[in-house]
Amino acid sequence: MTIDKGKSIGILGGGQLGKMLCESAIQKGYGTIILDPAKDACAGQIADKHVIGEYNDRESILKITKQSDVITYEFENVTSESLSIIKNNGGYIPQGMEPLYISQNRLREKRRINELGIKTAKFKLVNNDNSLNEAVDIIGYPSVLKTCTGGYDGKGQWIIRNEEDKIKANEEIKESLEKRDYILEEMINFKCELSCFVVKSTDNSLAVFPVSENIHKNGILHLSIVPARVSHEIEEKIKKISKKIIVGLGFVGPLAIEYFYGADEEIYVNEIAPRPHNSFHYTMDACDYSQFDAHIDAICGKNLKNPKLIKKVVMLNILGQDVENIERLCLKDGEKLHMYNKGKAMPNRKMGHLNILGNHTEKILERINEIKNN
Repeated sequence: MTIDKGKSIGILGGGQLGKMLCESAIQKGYGTIILDPAKDACAGQIADKHVIGEYNDRESILKITKQSDVITYEFENVTSESLSIIKNNGGYIPQGMEPLYISQNRLREKRRINELGIKTAKFKLVNNDNSLNEAVDIIGYPSVLKTCTGGYDGKGQWIIRNEEDKIKANEEIKESLEKRDYILEEMINFKCELSCFVVKSTDNSLAVFPVSENIHKNGILHLSIVPARVSHEIEEKIKKISKKIIVGLGFVGPLAIEYFYGADEEIYVNEIAPRPHNSFHYTMDACDYSQFDAHIDAICGKNLKNPKLIKKVVMLNILGQDVENIERLCLKDGEKLHMYNKGKAMPNRKMGHLNILGNHTEKILERINEIKNN
């Protein structure tokens, strides 16, 4: 189905990703409506309509369904029940539930990736039937214990390097094991972390964005460097794997895939997310069209083509503790600041990002160090 301009796009979620999706949709001539429980949701500042309600509230879901010609989501934690209400009441949500069903659970995610013949870290389920002690005996040290559901930005994770770490993690999870499953993953010795953003339209055409090299601090994305500082061969291999995943899983719409490039020269899938991704905010300024443009085009049935990288770029994530410093910054040529207008700047809360474009990656990184040290 093709959704032409003048029609309305509904978005489940009103955070910064929803805001940037709205900006792209509006620029393309679509109406926008969001569902978000927060009255001050940043996407609500620019969307044509804002349904204020919980994501599992039937009345609110019916409102956005009736007013939208196509519906999408900007985050993973939408329930299958909510999507069923949309589908059963005539709503058009081309991505469906499958991308959420798989990506909402780390165990399902890794199993499905492995079924495609693609590598992940070794892993073992930890629940009431499979203890952490047993998992460590199989996976070994060092390893990472993660919640199967709900963790993000380093939350819900424990690094286990020795017996002492294992005992401590066991103590912290034992009371929740009746309600929650965990997964113990081998800790990959990696050269760098990479990500790829691939999008599939309802007409089956694909767009694959340039691979990003990502640097994290305290489990939160800090920098995305494009082009990634890997060989052309590795970048092309990652793009090929990314296409295999989105086609093999039968997904429509956006899919961000995080990778480890191992010291053993192997490529391992870490996580997937069926939505726009922090590490591809660089596309707003450094490509001929952005991840948000591709997302909108895909769900509207437009034919997709691979984007072009216009200039080298580094994206700097702006967290709450960075805002004061950034507000004093005098921007130079090639520096594009995007603030999300999210309200109070709390520590580690994502408040915006800065894209710095140039001809030389090392000079851009020098400029970022200058900004951080101001």
